[in-house]
Amino acid sequence: MKPKATESSSGRELQLELKYCERCGGLWLRPVGGGQIYCVPCAREIGELPPPSYGRENGEGARMPRGPRCGADDGIFEDYDESEELDLDAAGGVA
Repeated sequence: MKPKATESSSGRELQLELKYCERCGGLWLRPVGGGQIYCVPCAREIGELPPPSYGRENGEGARMPRGPRCGADDGIFEDYDESEELDLDAAGGVA
């Protein structure tokens, strides 16, 4: 949607477009082709945040720790046969 607003003092038109804030979801108007993706209040809050740290001093990016994969080689489900009936009430617990 591209509503138009008229500037009365200069006699030229200012074109605006409806945009939603990608942080809070609020609707606001920005100049057509403007690159803003946040409303003014959210842009102020984001501007106060510290800059992101993208990597370590040696240039490597952040990595997730690697360890054994749970369930990958356990073989728990290999012996399960779908035709076997499970007695769900056998545990005697409370549902």
